[in-house]
Amino acid sequence: MRLISVDFQHDFVAPGGVHYRGQPCVDFVTGTVVPFARAHGVAVAEIVSDYRSPGGDDADATCVPGQWGYESAIPPAVKRAIPWVKASIAPTWVRDGGGRADAVPGPARPDPAGFTTWLDATIGPPDQGGPVVITGLVLEVCVLATLIEIRLRGYPATVLVEGVDTYDGDQRRKSEFLDTLAGFWGQPVTWAECVAGLAD
Repeated sequence: MRLISVDFQHDFVAPGGVHYRGQPCVDFVTGTVVPFARAHGVAVAEIVSDYRSPGGDDADATCVPGQWGYESAIPPAVKRAIPWVKASIAPTWVRDGGGRADAVPGPARPDPAGFTTWLDATIGPPDQGGPVVITGLVLEVCVLATLIEIRLRGYPATVLVEGVDTYDGDQRRKSEFLDTLAGFWGQPVTWAECVAGLAD
């Protein structure tokens, strides 16, 4: 199993964060997935956001490098070394200076080749290493965009049922979205199925 975390930054997952809505997946990831990963040596690859405007003069920007909201809630002990820093919903969009508090951010620009290279270096090629399981926020936006990009590159990717949530955290909407997702981008996986798969 290869784990990828999307936008597990304080602005999304911590009380006081701009986008925090008390989503249940946060406690599951920090209380179940992370301890399991630490105990079993499963590294978590991380995709984070830098949502500054070009020039960095947007006072309302979220996930700003150097500020609390940008910081990840995934402990360093379980993270793979280099996170991918995206500048938009899709992970293939980046910006010059992304993730650097000391840099003036450039405009968002596409870098699909760079994302492919990062995946290959971080979690390996599609045919090696087992399924790719995605956790994080927000299911109907950035998690979905990440799933699509990874699947289109040939990876056997899916989302962890307990490890994702919609923006508002509504569990009925989440279930409906996962049901729809299954028909197009693969069956979501439960944590019990993940753990059973590792034991095989």
